[in-house]
Amino acid sequence: MKCFLLIPLVLLSACASHPSKRFTVARAVQVGQPVTSTGLRVAGQLTEYRLGRYVDARDPLVMHEGHPVYRIENSAKWDLRPQNGKALAQKDLVVRPSVAGDDAVVAEVNKQRAATRQFTEQTVTLNQRLAELSKAVGQTQEIAKENVTLKRDVVALRERLDALDARAQDHKSSSSPQPSPSEDKW
Repeated sequence: MKCFLLIPLVLLSACASHPSKRFTVARAVQVGQPVTSTGLRVAGQLTEYRLGRYVDARDPLVMHEGHPVYRIENSAKWDLRPQNGKALAQKDLVVRPSVAGDDAVVAEVNKQRAATRQFTEQTVTLNQRLAELSKAVGQTQEIAKENVTLKRDVVALRERLDALDARAQDHKSSSSPQPSPSEDKW
């Protein structure tokens, strides 16, 4: 029986919890000083390209207006060359393309301007002719409407004329004297 009394004591002692230990974390200490990347990294080279109008290749319903596009020619990287105590010169990140005044380019631009002027003149004359044609079409439509009303009037007049002729025929047949059977005409 004494054994039975010890069993609950053993089991209850197993449920006792121990207090949790608290850990303290030390903050990281910066070992070095911040430095500039001059002489350590080579700056990336960024090039600007000017594009005119174009239709988007992925969606033919989208047109892009002229705008610059920037392309990374060389990305930034570590400078592994020996330094000899000198820092590398900082490169300009955006390089503007130089527009050369070639004679061929100037001639092509002048040719395009002349073609544009000619196209504009043709457009003006075409618009004038279209205006004249639309005016003529409007007049033709008015004349067609008048013709339709005149045809209706002619049909109505013919019907009235036929009715009058029929009435005149009826009136003639009823008003003509009937010969008497006893009378001799000779």
